[in-house]
Amino acid sequence: MKMKSAAWRYSWITYRRDALWFPPALWVLFIVIVSIMRHPAIRFNLARGYLGFIVPLISGIMAAYAVLDDPALELRFATPARAGQTLLAPLGLIVAVQTACALSFQLFLLVLKVDLSPLGGPLGVQLAWFLPALSLIALGTAGSLAGAQTSLGAFLVGAVWLVQIMMKSWLEANAKYLHLFLGVLVPRDPDLALNQCLLLAGSIALLSFSWALLHRQERFL
Repeated sequence: MKMKSAAWRYSWITYRRDALWFPPALWVLFIVIVSIMRHPAIRFNLARGYLGFIVPLISGIMAAYAVLDDPALELRFATPARAGQTLLAPLGLIVAVQTACALSFQLFLLVLKVDLSPLGGPLGVQLAWFLPALSLIALGTAGSLAGAQTSLGAFLVGAVWLVQIMMKSWLEANAKYLHLFLGVLVPRDPDLALNQCLLLAGSIALLSFSWALLHRQERFL
């Protein structure tokens, strides 16, 4: 327990503060924009865009830099911390920050009476943003560790995010099971449950791959 607590404290102390403050800055920006707009449909689309597209993109890019962008990486590898702690502590910090932003944004939407019910019930709304975010977090981390450079992970996240948006119609027709944003764009699709299960399984597989790569520490020094 002490080692886990120390890993979390270390991640908080050494993590880049600009990365931690950027999500709240976007949160403020979207709150201002949603407040200015008055039409319910526009407000809903802005809210859906922030939760379903912006939060996953920023999460994935932050994750790409989370492990390797450490000023004391060699010292961290020299400690007895396990690979799982090295991986989960910084990623857990990202998830915590983005979850706080997403949930507080939804509370703000309740005050404005913005209806998110088209995305499903309370669970459906959370899965609509969390699973894409988790998938891009896993992709960004795996890409960075596989290439031993943070820029590769960030590039993969941005490329996949952009392709998924630009080819959304093709994905909905031909590869809906691999569509990151099916829950945001087509929340009543009959195959949504299977899509979500595959996204979760893919995220776990990529995180497991990242965990395995962290056992080969000499690649990153």
